[in-house]
Amino acid sequence: MKHFIVGPVELYPFTKEIYKNDYLYFRTEEFGTMVKDCLKRANQLIGNNVENSLIYLTASGTAAMEASVENCMNKNDKALVINGGTFGHRFCELLEYHNIPFNSINLNWNEQLKYSHLEQFENKGYTALFVNLHETSTGQLYDIKLLSDFCKRNNMFLIVDAISTFLADEYKMQEWGIDVTIISSQKGFCLSPGLSFVSFSQKMIDKINKNDFRGSMYFDFKDYFKNITRGQTPYTPAVFIMYELKAMLDYIDSIGGKSVLLNQVKEKCLHFRKLAKENGLKIPDSYSLSNMITPVICENVKAGELVKHLRDKYKLCVNPCGGDMADKMFRVSHIGNTSIDDIDDLVEKLQLAIERVKNKEALCK
Repeated sequence: MKHFIVGPVELYPFTKEIYKNDYLYFRTEEFGTMVKDCLKRANQLIGNNVENSLIYLTASGTAAMEASVENCMNKNDKALVINGGTFGHRFCELLEYHNIPFNSINLNWNEQLKYSHLEQFENKGYTALFVNLHETSTGQLYDIKLLSDFCKRNNMFLIVDAISTFLADEYKMQEWGIDVTIISSQKGFCLSPGLSFVSFSQKMIDKINKNDFRGSMYFDFKDYFKNITRGQTPYTPAVFIMYELKAMLDYIDSIGGKSVLLNQVKEKCLHFRKLAKENGLKIPDSYSLSNMITPVICENVKAGELVKHLRDKYKLCVNPCGGDMADKMFRVSHIGNTSIDDIDDLVEKLQLAIERVKNKEALCK
């Protein structure tokens, strides 16, 4: 099976080999030293140079989102959420669950975020803005400068789920004035699922340390801050994924750094989009897209059936959509261990699959 999904991605051989090697007990000084080095290097990729400001959780990205709501907000806060799809809406659900007052900017799936959406919320006492910077369910990449400038003017914390933009698009945490960055192992880092990471500005660290935390014991960030100074976590981490992370960081260094990796992803992205358009596939053009994935609109065939046929017939896995878009759109990822040749093969098989599914649907009518 060849995976063109946004996570878990097609793994690189060197991460698959990790599980054949020896490993250290995670409470040793040697393991802690390795973790500290990995987190420092990862934080540099995020664009954050605040010391000991990146923690990691043995949990999914959604768990890191929830933990960030619990730790970074309190009853005196009022949040604003960019709600443009499944993952933006998740922040709304989490804030509601934890009784944090909020309002949301609700976007249609094909509606680009603009300043006109933000304007009515200027100088209204909001303390934080939550955004899933790349709304994975639609492919839209929001304008981070627009959001950053808005937060600076209004003295708001900027809390960013960068899970499906990090290491696919440029990301500069400190330069863009971001206070919290959430990422996870199975997306841009191209690792196994199971780890999520949260990076903080010094301003947010100070706020968390002052907050009277009453959430879960497992997700108390103050405890993680204490432990991370020695490369440890309060509870058992996903040890092997940390070894995968070291291997991936070494790989990024070996190819020339972050910019080279970003260019590789962009090259695959642009190649797919060019071929897709040449073959009559429709890509949304009403909003900006991330290099991470390309959404493809299906006009004459059900997208869900097409995704299933690709998987069952050709062993090619692309991302389906959920909800109202399940039969209208699918998504193709450009991260992970895939090549230009793989993309050529995918587009060829897509054309065959479209014809087969159309004929099958015609026979059923």
